[in-house]
Amino acid sequence: MMCLSRACLVAATLALAAPSLAFDGGFAAVGEETSYYEQMAAGESLAPAPTADGAASGGLPTELYVVEAAGGVRYRDLGDGRWAVDIEVAPRPHERVDAVYDLVLALPLPLDSKSNAWRIAPRVGSHAGAAPFAYGGEEVVLKRNVPLEAAWLPLLAGAPNGLPELSSSDYVWTFWDAIVRYDPTASSTLQAFGSFRYTTPSWVRELDPEDPRNAAYVITWVPTLDAVPPFAIRLDVQAPAEE
Repeated sequence: MMCLSRACLVAATLALAAPSLAFDGGFAAVGEETSYYEQMAAGESLAPAPTADGAASGGLPTELYVVEAAGGVRYRDLGDGRWAVDIEVAPRPHERVDAVYDLVLALPLPLDSKSNAWRIAPRVGSHAGAAPFAYGGEEVVLKRNVPLEAAWLPLLAGAPNGLPELSSSDYVWTFWDAIVRYDPTASSTLQAFGSFRYTTPSWVRELDPEDPRNAAYVITWVPTLDAVPPFAIRLDVQAPAEE
């Protein structure tokens, strides 16, 4: 999903375990040739491209269209208050709508987490020979978008078709954002991986993989399709890998 960021965006160096972050959020059911936005945009006229910050004319969306995906999120305790979060998503079909996409990674992190690098630079290829993920000729970089958290989270957190409420845990939602323009030269699927590290007080407990509220979401939003809910891939928390 997307390629240059909106304004300030969250924390460390992301390490997606295996298959992939689908960075433009396409989704097509088995046997179908069209993806989510292609189906939703059929018969619709796209409005002019949004402003540089990606804001839609109709304001921020208040609901998501959520699908589950193979893969998930794994939080790893590295000791001494150091943590890493690994994200894995199965490859997703590439969207073919000629538009600007806003990519948002909604990621739960401990309330007092800190990092020296609040950005995620997705990679492609193998872990042994990874290269920067490029889309439309530019390297994709996700940064924490604190203004977007302040504006959008009150609309989404706890909403019926939004994000789960995390207020009862030691975690809070963080938004990582980038803007990507449609790339007609892209292959049929988009994928990437990375690893994100942060520090947090030792008393913070791990997220329970059995709790359905605990998940991350890769959200694609086409701001010029005001009536179409953003497409969101849900990534459940996985149990720590056995040593």
